[in-house]
Amino acid sequence: MKGIKKDFTLFAILLIPIGVAVNVVAGELVELLKIPLFLNQIGTMIVAMVAGPWVGAITGGVSKLIFGIFNPTQLAFMPVAMASGIVVGLLAKKGMTTKVWKVAITGFIVAIVAILIATPTTVIVFGGASGTGSDALTAIVLASGKEIWTAVVTQKIFVESIDKILSIFVAYMIVRKMSDQYLSKQNYGHLYIKNKTNNKTIGL
Repeated sequence: MKGIKKDFTLFAILLIPIGVAVNVVAGELVELLKIPLFLNQIGTMIVAMVAGPWVGAITGGVSKLIFGIFNPTQLAFMPVAMASGIVVGLLAKKGMTTKVWKVAITGFIVAIVAILIATPTTVIVFGGASGTGSDALTAIVLASGKEIWTAVVTQKIFVESIDKILSIFVAYMIVRKMSDQYLSKQNYGHLYIKNKTNNKTIGL
C-alpha cells in the first residue's frame, strides 16, 4: 500500500487526464475510420511507463468510464484496460520499456494478458460480438465452421497482438520525445533519461 500511495505524486496525478485524453482521441479516431483495432490504451501505457503501474491502471479505468458514456459495452472491458496499465507499469519498472526489443516483448506480454481477460468477457457477456470492427474477423472464423470460443480466441490473438504491440511502440516513441526536465518530475522518468544518455554516449 505504501508503494501504491508513493506512486500517486502530484505530477503523476496531473498526467492521468492527459493519458485519458490520448486514449479517447485515439479510440474515437479508430472508431471513425472503422479500423479493426482499438488503439485506445496508448495514453494508459504512456502514464504507466513514466508514472507507475497503479497510476496507469487508474488511467485505463477512467478511460473506460468515459468510453462507457457513449458505448456501455466498453465498461465490461475495464479490467483489460486496468490490467494493461499494471502490466506495462510493472515491466517498465524493470527496464522493459527502454529499448526497442524490450518494448516488443512488453507488448507481447500485455497482449497475452488482454487475451486472457477479454476472451471470456466477449463470449460470456456479449455472446462473441462486442460491437467493434474486429467482430468481422470473428464472423469469418465462425463462417468456416469453428465454434464461438475458437472464433473469439482466434480474433483476440490476431487483433490484440497487433493492437498492443503497436500501441506500446507509439507510447514508447512519445515518451522518448519527452524532455528530460519533464521526465525528471515523474516517478520513473529517470529510466528514460538514463537510456537517452547512454544512447548519446555510444553514438545511437
